[in-house]
Amino acid sequence: MLKNFVLKNKKIFILAFSAFLIVLYADYRINLSKRSDITYAANYYMTSGIFNTHKLYKIDSYTLKFASTDESILFVSGIESKSPHKTVTYKLTMLKTYGIWKLKHIEQANSLN
Repeated sequence: MLKNFVLKNKKIFILAFSAFLIVLYADYRINLSKRSDITYAANYYMTSGIFNTHKLYKIDSYTLKFASTDESILFVSGIESKSPHKTVTYKLTMLKTYGIWKLKHIEQANSLN
């Protein structure tokens, strides 16, 4: 019964799967182009991810300490996503490759030095 249904609607399944792949690829490309902005990239790396141990609920401030054409040191302060939601500051070392900012290293900072 299910096999007959699938065989009859094979074109619909192929079209739906193709549309799904196109939407995933478009989302990936849009996100990639947005990461050319360092604040968006820092926000992306600090507030998303299932296995992110340094995940923040919300970023309150960004402080740029060092910047060159391809490397930057950025201090990010925000509210932790884990309870008791204290305010923490992280030092991010970011590299720019092919116009996209990527996170190289992260460590917790005690204050904005």
